[in-house]
Amino acid sequence: MDIGVYWSAALLAHKLERREQRGCVQEVWNVRHCPKGMGESADGNRFVVASQGRWRGYFRLLPEVLFNPRDPACPYALIFDAKSWTPIAQSIPCRPFRGWTYQVPTKQLVPNAADPRHAADATELARQAGHDLAAGPRTRTARRGSRSPQSVDHS
Repeated sequence: MDIGVYWSAALLAHKLERREQRGCVQEVWNVRHCPKGMGESADGNRFVVASQGRWRGYFRLLPEVLFNPRDPACPYALIFDAKSWTPIAQSIPCRPFRGWTYQVPTKQLVPNAADPRHAADATELARQAGHDLAAGPRTRTARRGSRSPQSVDHS
């Protein structure tokens, strides 16, 4: 199963930088509802990321999902390993969207054989978006009563 999200260039750059840390670097993405089919795919689940109007690549999702009953806005947390980033070979256009989607270009998610670790330099992505990486990623928290899930960066 593939789940797509649209991130700012600064957030994607931050997640890509986290790959350089030692050990397993697990990140989470909080959502309001648990995606259907999590853990059922024989090929594993992918967390596909779009940024700056294009699908950029994907992380491998762990089959487990965390649940926090004390967070009514976004009680589920999808877990992915930042070191599993796989850039895609062909840049595929995408309109910005909120929340997450099942509508990802699954057949075009071919890994970039020329450079398997980097779809784009993290610093360059942030620079293009006008963000300062030294300032850190922007964190958005879920508001009570909001209609769509908001991300919470737990880095």
